[in-house]
Amino acid sequence: MVLACSEDAARLRSLLASGDLLHPFISSNYFVNHTVNDGAKTELIFDPLDPSHVQNNFVDLAASLALCCGVNPLPKDDDSYSFEPSINTCPMPLNLHETGVKSEIQRRRLQLAAEIGGQKTLDSSGKERYQRRHIVFILCDGMGNSIIENSVKYTATNGTAHDSFFMKHNQQSRLRAVFPSTTPAALTTLATATWPGRHGMPGWNLREKKGCDLPGQNSVAGPVVQLRVLAEHIIDDSSGKLASELGFQSWDEVFIEVPWAREISTNQSVSHPETEEQSRFKRKMIYINAYNGDDYQNWSQGDDGKDRLAESEGGNGGKLSASDFSEWQIGKENSQSKTNKQQGYHSTLFETAKIEETAHDTLGTSKGSADAIKFFRHGVDSALRSIANAEKNGDFTFTYLYTAHPDKHMHSLGVEHEEVKNVVQGIESEIERFWRILGDRELLLTGKHDSKSLDLYVPCTRENNRIDATIIVTADHGHITVPPDDMMVLPDDILVCLEYANVGVLGTGRHAYLHCRAGLQSMLQRRWQSNSELRKHFLLLTVDEAIEYGLFGPDWMRWQVRPRLGDFIAISTGRKTLSKPFELDRCRECCKCQGAHGSLLPEEMSIPFILLVPPN
Repeated sequence: MVLACSEDAARLRSLLASGDLLHPFISSNYFVNHTVNDGAKTELIFDPLDPSHVQNNFVDLAASLALCCGVNPLPKDDDSYSFEPSINTCPMPLNLHETGVKSEIQRRRLQLAAEIGGQKTLDSSGKERYQRRHIVFILCDGMGNSIIENSVKYTATNGTAHDSFFMKHNQQSRLRAVFPSTTPAALTTLATATWPGRHGMPGWNLREKKGCDLPGQNSVAGPVVQLRVLAEHIIDDSSGKLASELGFQSWDEVFIEVPWAREISTNQSVSHPETEEQSRFKRKMIYINAYNGDDYQNWSQGDDGKDRLAESEGGNGGKLSASDFSEWQIGKENSQSKTNKQQGYHSTLFETAKIEETAHDTLGTSKGSADAIKFFRHGVDSALRSIANAEKNGDFTFTYLYTAHPDKHMHSLGVEHEEVKNVVQGIESEIERFWRILGDRELLLTGKHDSKSLDLYVPCTRENNRIDATIIVTADHGHITVPPDDMMVLPDDILVCLEYANVGVLGTGRHAYLHCRAGLQSMLQRRWQSNSELRKHFLLLTVDEAIEYGLFGPDWMRWQVRPRLGDFIAISTGRKTLSKPFELDRCRECCKCQGAHGSLLPEEMSIPFILLVPPN
């Protein structure tokens, strides 16, 4: 197939073919085709997309975890919810139904679920259940494969170098991050098992406006907002106001998709209660992090936020007992439509624990790394206690343990700092301790496992003494170091074309969403291409081109998500990052490097897949 394409879209294909950039779910060899440039236009020649070109992505892992918890997160083929880009911009021949790519993706998800969840069995209703009793999912923010390699590649025993625990068990080429390679995009994918083009959070501070203004009257439309979800409450970052004050009636209006955890609790129907056998296979859902209680965690744990939003408007000043995302993530619904019985069922099925977070002013010191490791150890111990209790009660469990490290350290210090290595090594030691304790039922059940010494935790070799548990370790994205010389601000002749430039040194400036003033799209493109620095270090794609290239996933983007991305996306091809002026001044003044992520570099997109399963 021969397709007309913009120059930067052709450059994207070339960079994907060379491996200098990684596509979220398509292998590099698919793009190894030739480009034809006749001087007037650039054309690409593509082979048909074959299932063999498909790569596993973080969204596939999220879907497999949902499957292991009894939820089948198949996408809904409803075109009324989809945005189809304009014709002939640079369409990728991603015909998922004809090529078998969609069935290949589902096959791989089922394979992942089987590796994680063990053998399947049928309950009395004929529903398949995965038999692994305990599944532990650990997400270490920012700990991409390159970070592991830089930090814990080898350990020494009696003077002999050998692979560390992470390196020994990591399947490095198995998994890629979503794009943009940012935390809100990844964690919302984890909660919904959908691609960033389907859920509402493909980035930070996304621009949104509810309703339509009409002339000559007080408008019922909402103001333009910049949605920020990874905070205590979901807010407009420009004004600091709660989203509920600006026209968002529930968290589902912010996130578009609903979390798969909600199905676990809503499946328990009052009129059709589960049998004792079905209930036995229900997993107790355990969420452990430093942010349980904020709006985002609430949403991802299943709450739609309607009551919580109303409560914040009813005089308590938004001082809520738990955060929005933590409640949403576990599927909790506090809306009036829920019966007391259903709410009670959720409270018995879901369990949360909050651990401490490292103080920002300690980052870069030995105390900062020691605290990060200590608080992660508290999370591991909390998980062990919950699993021990479940083991005594005969319960199945899914445990999700999240740490903001090493990401938090790297954003402040860069990737190569010694304290970053200390944090990663400490996390590795704690996960190895976790796994060894699960190898000894007696030790787990006694609870006497709070020592730091791994020598105390030699797993018992008797098979009937091992806990039936799986641990999966991964990251949401990787990281690179951006020194001050690689930070750039948009020039004035570009800014005059824009209404909103979603840039920032920590990540958004590596995949900057640009919202043009009406009618100035062509002017922006001309001025961008005439700027040698911008043209050299960034790809300026229309958002439609990025959608058609499959950067936001293999499915069409939801129309509710599309306006949040603006007209163009500027993707960094190296370390150059678009910064806000005050960020640039601050970093240059103190000559401070920053860790950043968000683009398609292998360091940002390649994430670990560490799978620990019991012996056969």
